Amino acid sequence: MKKILHNQPYIGEEEIKAVVRTLRSKWLVPNKETGKLEDNVKQFVRRRYAVATSSGSSALHLSLLALGIGKDDEVIIPAYVCTALLNAVYYVGAIPVIVDIEKNGFTIDPPSIRKKINKKTKAIIVPHVLGFPARIDEIKKFKLLIVEDCAHALGSFYKGKPLGSFGDISIFSFYATKVITTGHGGMLVTNNRKYYKIVRDLIYYDRRKNYKVRYNYQLTDFAAAIGNVQFKRIDNLFKKRRYIASKYIPILEEQKEIEFWPKKEDKNLNHYRFIIKFKDKKIRDSFKLNLAKRGISTVIPVENYQLLHRYLRLPKKDFPNAEGISNTTLALPIHPSLTENEISTITKTLKLLF
Repeated sequence: MKKILHNQPYIGEEEIKAVVRTLRSKWLVPNKETGKLEDNVKQFVRRRYAVATSSGSSALHLSLLALGIGKDDEVIIPAYVCTALLNAVYYVGAIPVIVDIEKNGFTIDPPSIRKKINKKTKAIIVPHVLGFPARIDEIKKFKLLIVEDCAHALGSFYKGKPLGSFGDISIFSFYATKVITTGHGGMLVTNNRKYYKIVRDLIYYDRRKNYKVRYNYQLTDFAAAIGNVQFKRIDNLFKKRRYIASKYIPILEEQKEIEFWPKKEDKNLNHYRFIIKFKDKKIRDSFKLNLAKRGISTVIPVENYQLLHRYLRLPKKDFPNAEGISNTTLALPIHPSLTENEISTITKTLKLLF
């Protein structure tokens, strides 16, 4: 039985040809393709400046450095997120302050942020987890520096504006499983020329008259070439994701005991993940196992042990929403590489199991 993967990069002949063309140019470090990818992203999210990076994590690190975050500054981040955010805060010597996510959602909870703000608070990292927009307009009212983490969110919108257009600095990831990929890779965008110049100085570290610690965080040109090809077909990639969701939604709408995202009306989302929420962990785990027995791979978006407050051994009672969502959710395959036969197999299996 052939396994249906939860996620798989969508790589075609055009991407392969673009890499070969770039390799034959003998120019592998940042060059034309990297500059083109920066232009593509900043135009897509309506920002003035962009810097391509080696990963989303390096973009986060550079963002905090550009904003002047340093030793003993407090940075607020949510519990329900990958450890890259926690790492970036520690990289600059700052103190992570962990808050819960909103009830029955995936993104950082603005009232929880308000309770943690004090004189040491310098910034908030706001991830649009799984492509779902955080209430970033409310968060901006706190008048703190914001790093908008759009690692999952390229192509999602909030109140008519693209995610990535709200933060003082916004970052993207082009890891293998993201909306578009360069293998590894990331991007930092901003409207602030000062921040842009700081980042350019930090990332292009060689041949400088003055020495200071800088970082080898550049994206290769052949990796950027993959991203540029994917950008040409980005609308089709989103259409394929929405098409797959349209096959799941009618089945799930009939189930009163579960919730799911995105909904039929969520035309503002990039459909990066399709999430089912079950009544409890036992039912979720049983459903996941039954899908696996039929060759369908699923993932738990953030495992309970991966919650940041768990890593830091903070009281779980202070993070009830993150605890609940981590124990009850499952992500179905929704990547554009799925074939019609695979989509049909998944939908038939869902009908059978429900």
